[in-house]
Amino acid sequence: ISEKPTVVFVLGGPGSGKGTQSANIVRDYGYVHLSAGDLLREEQASGSANGEMISNMIKNGEIVPSHVTIALLKAAIEKSGKKKFLVDGFPRNHENNNAWESTMENVVDTKLVLYFDCPEEVLEKRLLSRGATSG
Repeated sequence: ISEKPTVVFVLGGPGSGKGTQSANIVRDYGYVHLSAGDLLREEQASGSANGEMISNMIKNGEIVPSHVTIALLKAAIEKSGKKKFLVDGFPRNHENNNAWESTMENVVDTKLVLYFDCPEEVLEKRLLSRGATSG
């Protein structure tokens, strides 16, 4: 019997350190980093029917339906063949989490949430610094 893959959710505001700390965890502990936003952008660029829908929703400032994001994450987990994952940027609300649990409970073992709590002034400073250095 093969063990289910382990998932750790990584949440926090933009500039809170999610990417930096995820890179450290990937390097030090062998996790695979999956960004919900990156997967959605890749699907959007693919030209698929889902990609078109994602594009329209993002343009309108709407959250993509949970089942779409979950399907992309599930496919990425299965495709990788690995067993330890950091999922960055998902779930974004209770409905996302409930959908994840009902869809993925038999597929993965969701261990915990790493939440990066960072004061708004620090986030703003980091984002302004990031904008000055990376455009």
